[in-house]
Amino acid sequence: MFSTEQKVLAVMAHISYLLAGIGFILVPLILMLWKKEDDFVREHAKQALCMHLCIVIASTVVGVLSFLLVGILLIPLLLLIGLVWFFASIYACWKAVNDEYYSYPLVQWLADRL
Repeated sequence: MFSTEQKVLAVMAHISYLLAGIGFILVPLILMLWKKEDDFVREHAKQALCMHLCIVIASTVVGVLSFLLVGILLIPLLLLIGLVWFFASIYACWKAVNDEYYSYPLVQWLADRL
């Protein structure tokens, strides 16, 4: 059974996308570095950080391609990815509150390298 503090920190990592600017990258990164010894918080923060970085990369690629008029067709795909990210993060929060680990779909390979 994990403590309330651990659960709150894990949830914070997942919902940090609600912060403006670069906060959604910094919060999971800080939590991951701050709670190195806490496997539960560190793993949730690592998963959130990897997902957030992948979303930033995908958004940047679509943005650049849209500027070149090619990526306009990719905007619906980016919206779909955003919806999946939103619901996956809500599910990850639910898992954290219920003392379970969670791995975001399609980014586990990146999380394994951290």
